[in-house]
This record gives sequence, C-alpha cells and structure tokens, in this order.
Amino acid sequence: MTTLHELERTAIEACTVGGAYLRDAYRAEDTDVDAGVHDVKSSADTGAERRILEVIRAAFPDHPIVAEESGRHEGSGEYTWLVDPLDGTNNFESGLPAFATAMTVLEAADSGSSIPDSEPVLGVVYVPLLDDLYVAARGGGVRHDGQPVDGDSDASPETATAVSVIGHDVKRRPEQAVVSESINRALEDRCKRRLESWSPTVHWGLLARGRLDGIVCYRPDAEEQLLGELFAVESGLLTARGGESSEGRDGGNSEDRDEWFVAAGNQAVFDALHEVVDETVRR
Repeated sequence: MTTLHELERTAIEACTVGGAYLRDAYRAEDTDVDAGVHDVKSSADTGAERRILEVIRAAFPDHPIVAEESGRHEGSGEYTWLVDPLDGTNNFESGLPAFATAMTVLEAADSGSSIPDSEPVLGVVYVPLLDDLYVAARGGGVRHDGQPVDGDSDASPETATAVSVIGHDVKRRPEQAVVSESINRALEDRCKRRLESWSPTVHWGLLARGRLDGIVCYRPDAEEQLLGELFAVESGLLTARGGESSEGRDGGNSEDRDEWFVAAGNQAVFDALHEVVDETVRR
C-alpha cells in the first residue's frame, strides 16, 4: 500500500525538477511558442512535463497519469496523478514571473470514477522564480516552504483583493463570456481589486496563506479546481459551490463539475463574493 508520505515525496521531487527546468528556460528565453487567440502553447510545457513524468514513473510505474500536454497514461495503481507542468504559460511567455508546476494526486471512489468524482488526497505547487513550495494533504492542512499556513484574512470587502478564475472554454462561448464579464464587474464594484488569474495554482497558494482574500471560479477546469478546492478546505477557507455543469474539456467528453465555486478568508468577504454569484450566475 502506497503511503501519503511516499506520494508527497515524489510529488515534491517532480514539481521541483520541472520547476528548475522552467526557471532556466525562462531566463534563457529560448523556448518555441505558438500563440493562439484563446491559449498559448510553449515548448517549455512539454520540456517540463517530460521531466516530471520521468520522476513519477520511476517511483510509481503502475499509477495512471493525466498530463496537460501528453494526455492520459493508463495504469492500474490506486492513485491517479494530474500533472500541470506549466500553469501560466501566457505569463511565462510574456515575461511575467507568476507561473508554477503543479500536480494533484487523486484516489478514486471506485474503478470507474471520472476525474471530478475522484477524491484529491495531495496537491503540490512549486513557483520556481520565488522558490515557493506549497503542499496540501487531505486532513493534514497546507504547508508553505514546510511551515503550516491558513487562509484567515482581516480584509473587509472594500479592502479585499479577490481572484477571478474561468475555465478555458468560457471565452469561446458567447453566452458564458457575458456571464464572466458580469462577474468581473460585480467583483470590481465590491472589492478593492480584482485579480484575473492566468495561473490559478499560484493564487490558490497565496489564498491558502491569507495573502489574497477570496476567489470566484466560474466553470473552472476540473483538473486545476480539484487542487484548488483541496487547498481551500485544508487552509480553512469558507467555501460554497453549485450549479451543475457537464461540459468537459477533455477531448469533448462530458464530465460533471460545479458551475461555480467561491472561497474567502472571512465571513464578510465570503458573503460579498456569494452575492456576486447570486446576482450574475444564479439570477
């Protein structure tokens, strides 16, 4: 039986190996990039992923892996690894230092469970340019660089910095893009600052430390959201979710997930963000 400690040790090694490659590639500015209207692809993604998968496969050759670039790698092990080798590719290629390597380890409820129905037991995020390492373990809290942290915030809604996150498909669908824009305007009306996240895993770490005050996710991608919700729960954030959606992004396959998710570090900010959802998504 694989232990959580063994999973954590491998996840940390894989994230830091991938992150070290990204740090060098970022500074060298020698990557190939394909910039589309809604997304950016970089050779840094595939370079980091290859190094990450080597670490995981060496430790757990039978574990299934779902990787951002290379897709599904089948296996029979009891845990599934979700690998995001470069969260924040647009930032990376724009010269912005907010990007990370991230992975989530899932324990399936049964052999037929889809990704959203599986239970995250571990999440690791490494921000290479800051050398920030975040580890969240089910029932074990969140650690930043080895020290326990929590998401408590003293901000009022008027002084809060809130993050907005959307899934990859939202901007491609006009009716969803309209809702997303209405969420953004409502957040800007209620909070001091709205931060539009191009690297959600970086911001989940900051939320878990109480450096940011709240988050509103609209139709988020299931892979990133599983890590984020583990961070939110284990750091003690107030949370709410709702609105079933069955529009997956994995090759067009449908995978049920929540339409929206809210988390905040105190009751006042949580109430304000929940009102935003009530007025925009649930109206």
